[in-house]
Amino acid sequence: MKRFLGTFATCLVIVEVFLLFGGWMLFDFSRHYFLAGASIAFLLSVLVSVWQSQEERIGALEKRVRDLGERVWTLENPEHLKDSENKENDQ
Repeated sequence: MKRFLGTFATCLVIVEVFLLFGGWMLFDFSRHYFLAGASIAFLLSVLVSVWQSQEERIGALEKRVRDLGERVWTLENPEHLKDSENKENDQ
C-alpha cells in the first residue's frame, strides 16, 4: 500500500502540473480541475502499480526457473557429479 501511495502521489503531481499549464482544456470536467487531475492520477497509479507488481512476479519466476534449471542440469549430467566426487576423493 505504501508503494501504491507513492505512485499515486507522483502521478498526481505530474497530472496537476500538466493541468496547470493548459492540459485542463483536454479534460473539462465541469470546471472541477483538481478532481479531474486526481481521477486521472488515480487511474495512472493503478496501471503503474499493476505493471510494477507484474514485473516483480516475473523476476521471481525467472529466478525460480533458473534455480530449477541448474538442478535439472545436474540430474541430467551425472558424470558432472562423478567428476566432482573424484576431485574430492583425490584431495
